[in-house]
Amino acid sequence: MRWSVSLVAGLVILLAGCATPPAKAPAAKAEFLNTPASLQRGLPFSEAVRVNDILLLAGQMGIDPATGKLVPGGVEPQARQALENIKAVLERNGRSMSDVVKCTVFLADISEWAHFNEIYKQYFKPPYPARSALGVNGLANNGRLEIECMAYVPTAHP
Repeated sequence: MRWSVSLVAGLVILLAGCATPPAKAPAAKAEFLNTPASLQRGLPFSEAVRVNDILLLAGQMGIDPATGKLVPGGVEPQARQALENIKAVLERNGRSMSDVVKCTVFLADISEWAHFNEIYKQYFKPPYPARSALGVNGLANNGRLEIECMAYVPTAHP
């Protein structure tokens, strides 16, 4: 009897070790999304990157795409242009501002927060995306702000 219990236990352990592990879901492959115009500029980043159901947008500044220069007038016109740039990237990828779930705002001067907020509320409606804001010590091109966003983009639309 002792031998048979030990033998059965040994066989169970041996067979368990030989079992095939459960199949893993394939790893997400990042899809780098750029327009020909963005590629021509030769900037060292992608306009957007999609990983599964999340679309990560590169930070946008108040740069006029037609001229490649910051719009004049300070934080409010730059905020408006940055948000227009975000809207354009989303639309090129079949999405809208209502798909945005998170924004990070970098302000050259945190005291301009209230001015930025007035423009922001013209582009997003409740329920607002989650948001973080930082006062920073300088931005590219002496810009007043930069905004980066993430959007939820499910592959199967409801």
